[in-house]
Amino acid sequence: MIGVSALFTRARDLRTLWEVRKAGKSSYLAGAAHFFPYHFRRSLRGHVNRVGTVLLEGPLDDAAMTRVVESGTAKEPGQTLAEALDTETVLKINSEFGAPAPAFSLHPLYHEIFESDPGSQLCVQIRGLKPWMGFFRIWTHYLREHGWTYRTDLDALRAASDLGRPVHFLESIEEQIAALEGVPLARILDFLGTVDWTEYRRAYVRHYLAGSLEALAAMARVFPTHCESVLDRRDPILHERMRPHLERGNAMALVGILHCPRIIELLRSDGYEVAAAS
Repeated sequence: MIGVSALFTRARDLRTLWEVRKAGKSSYLAGAAHFFPYHFRRSLRGHVNRVGTVLLEGPLDDAAMTRVVESGTAKEPGQTLAEALDTETVLKINSEFGAPAPAFSLHPLYHEIFESDPGSQLCVQIRGLKPWMGFFRIWTHYLREHGWTYRTDLDALRAASDLGRPVHFLESIEEQIAALEGVPLARILDFLGTVDWTEYRRAYVRHYLAGSLEALAAMARVFPTHCESVLDRRDPILHERMRPHLERGNAMALVGILHCPRIIELLRSDGYEVAAAS
């Protein structure tokens, strides 16, 4: 149960954390919410302070983010999310942002998104963006509109920096971009057009705060990145690259929460004991 004081703060305790033990060596695996309406800074700082090394999925600096933006820009016509959206989906996206349906338009996408007053409607510019980048531009803007301004991975990076803990990245930004390039357009269109965003968002918060890994994995099956290139191919790579650190012990690996089910399974097959951390 959340205490009375917690009702007046955005701080929460991190419950998506597992202790990983083998041969007397102990480390931690944490499942991150890349965007969330609550933060876990005090909790993260306490866990980071207990270890000697922090492992994160990939770089988070400005240069890496610039590479993501560059890679998400379509180089030729026919490659953008805007060109793939139908009128019904555009109207649904606009409604999620409280924008009224246009009175006159053959295709409301350009009127409502591209030619509108930036302060009044969707405000998410997807012109010239590849499907995966266009989707994340829409989705992250939607989340920010509902107060999802915190990032677990960034807070872990800052805690490591403040406490003088070395940080190792398990992937390069190029590898992460390649994974995003593989997100199927059909999954993006299906999520944007058919999923109840409000229910999805609320369920995610509820399950993440409770540390309910199975419930999170079940509901995430409709999310676009629940696909081969992002999960199936990367989970074994993340597991393999964190293994040397876990073998030495005294490490904390923080990866996206949906990587955790498979990684936990692989660690147990390696002979590790994996249990919820206190």
